Amino acid sequence: MAISNSRFSYGDCYELMDKALADPKGIRIKFSSWGDALHFRLRLHTARRIDRKDNLEVFPADHAMHGRSPYDPLIMRLKLNQDDTTWLRLEKVDAREFEIESLDGGEEPELFSHEPKVPYKAPMLEVKPIRPRPDVLLKRRV
Repeated sequence: MAISNSRFSYGDCYELMDKALADPKGIRIKFSSWGDALHFRLRLHTARRIDRKDNLEVFPADHAMHGRSPYDPLIMRLKLNQDDTTWLRLEKVDAREFEIESLDGGEEPELFSHEPKVPYKAPMLEVKPIRPRPDVLLKRRV
């Protein structure tokens, strides 16, 4: 099945992305299955891509919206709850909260090294040539 490249095929997507942008943190949409949510997320990404492409033609190269979409600050994330309900979350990037610390000064917590204390040596494997079975050799000669 081909995916449409027409803006008019994604009216529902633009409507929901507008609602997500209007909300302080974003919105979530409940789906009957994981596959339905996955398909709709694909449609949302396609709608955003079409909007970026259209903005390449609408705005001049020196404009802030040239090749960009107002929907770029949205993250589309699938969540499966413990009761097997599937949600598609449209989250605003600027609504996320982080704990940020400066690297200058202060005490750093002890970090784990990714290198093992004792160097790992892979065991040597014995390689034997593959010999065809005798019954296969007989069939080839005939």
